[in-house]
Amino acid sequence: MPPTAKSKLSFRPTMLASNLVPPVVSGGAPTLLQFPAESTRPVRSLRNMTTQLLQEAALVIPNQQLLINVVSRRVRQLGLGHRPLVEATPRSSLTDIALREIIAGKLTYELTPETPADGAAS
Repeated sequence: MPPTAKSKLSFRPTMLASNLVPPVVSGGAPTLLQFPAESTRPVRSLRNMTTQLLQEAALVIPNQQLLINVVSRRVRQLGLGHRPLVEATPRSSLTDIALREIIAGKLTYELTPETPADGAAS
């Protein structure tokens, strides 16, 4: 090869069909792979779990706006590194932890009387 000629090297991996498709059975039709399904364990999505926690927390703090404020403030604290007051799994979201704390009675709230905006005494 002359030194001025450029050579192009290309790599094309080959896939073996025998590794992907099971061998054909004597009947002439390919065999379908079947995987066992776990039908004994109910499937629960994270959204259903959070909804259930929210409904249980609403029994403790019935005012929806107040519940949202308490949860959001606690989520902010947890995000800053405060330790959870209940046992938390690694997959638990901060919202789930805050809701579980409310359900367990670990979080309380206190309503403070509103002061007039102009500072006048009533």
